[in-house]
Formats: sequence, C-alpha cells, structure tokens
Amino acid sequence: MFNSNDFDKILKQDNPTYERVLTSDLHALVALLSTGGFTAQQVAAEMKRVSAEKWKKYKQTKAYLVREIAMLTSLIRGELVNFNTRSLTALPGGNIKHDAVWASDTGDLEDLAHMFVREKVSWDTPSGVARPFLDPAYQNAGQHFGVGNAVTSPGSAGNMSDTHDAKGAWAPQVFKFAGPGAIAYTCKQVYQCSKDNKATWQDIPNSTYDSKREVSLQGPKIKMSITKNSVPPSNKAERVSNSLLA
Repeated sequence: MFNSNDFDKILKQDNPTYERVLTSDLHALVALLSTGGFTAQQVAAEMKRVSAEKWKKYKQTKAYLVREIAMLTSLIRGELVNFNTRSLTALPGGNIKHDAVWASDTGDLEDLAHMFVREKVSWDTPSGVARPFLDPAYQNAGQHFGVGNAVTSPGSAGNMSDTHDAKGAWAPQVFKFAGPGAIAYTCKQVYQCSKDNKATWQDIPNSTYDSKREVSLQGPKIKMSITKNSVPPSNKAERVSNSLLA
C-alpha cells in the first residue's frame, strides 16, 4: 500500500536533489500523491505525461508506484492514439497503397509492445449482375482479416502498409464482361488493435474506409477501377482512385 514517507525516501534515492533548483517533470505527479486523495486513474494519467527517458532516471520511483498502487500496472500501459494516413497513393498497375501511422499516448512507441494492429475487411452480398463475375469467396457476404504474410503489425512499429489491387476479387470470367454499363462491389475496411495477444480486437477510431471496385468497357478492353475513401465514423476526408485496362 502506498505510503507517502516511503515514497519520498525512494524519490530521494533516485534524485537526492529533487527540486532544489528546477521544477521536476514529476512535479504534478508528486503534488497529486501528496494530497493522499488520489485515484489510480489519476496517478496513471500523470505518469503518462512523464517521458520514457525521464523514467529511466526515476526507475525505483516508478517501480514503487506500480508495486504499491493497485491496478496501476494495467493503467499505465500505452494506448494507441492518433491513427492517421501518412500516404494514400495510386501505384502503377492499378494498385493503391495505404500507409498508416499511429502513436502512443505515453509518447514512446515501445509502450505499445503489448499491442497488435490488423485490418478487418468485410463485404455484403454483391448485386446479382456482379455476383457471377466474382471469386466464389466473395459471392456471398463475408469478411477476412488481412492476407499474405504480414497480417498483423506490432503496435510498437507505429506504422503499417496496405496494398489494394484493382483486380481484387474479380474472377477470370470478368474478362468476358460485355456490358452494358458497369458492375461493382464494395468492401468495408477498418483497422483494429488487440491488447491481449490477439484474443480480442477493437476498432481504432478514425480508421474506417470503403474500397469500391468497378468493371466497365472502354472500347475493346476491360477497365478495372478502384476507389478507396474514408467514411464515418472517420473524421477526415481521404480519397484516391486508380484504374487499369486489360
């Protein structure tokens, strides 16, 4: 159990000249602890405002707090914040590349070492005209959680890349499409994070997108188009399109 006298002794062991001249980065935290009426949530919030570099100096102080204040261990774990698009780019061959980045609320990505990030892609049952031209896996409503070798990224990486192909889930018979008009299908995408070694996943705020793929005729060739755009509950407008002729 936390004891103010024991805490002061350990604080002085880490820094014998604590605040003799300069105001410490731990000032607000120590002031809170001195009131005696704090909650673990309040302590965690103040501890997260102290840089990882500074905690190297106050290693014993941090260890004491974690040991003596119940629930503090889980409360001071880093949380993923500020998920943003670094770039949303049209590439040669009709592809789109989405580079996303994020941060830790502690200011140190290493504090997200317990987390993983992935994409969740889902789709509704396609229209009757599009369905015969799709891969069987996409002819009914479904979902997947990334493809290839890099299905998840460690939270401590602070970034991940996602590439979308204009050909998408179209089956080979799409090259026999003869019109009229166009056929299309849309996938919904949201990025997710796990804090419990991939046992459960939560949607990351501001990370929801639609990817619409469309096939039409352009002269004697098939035109395949893809458009990816952010949708609510994302609070930012992002959009990129690309296409190819086959």
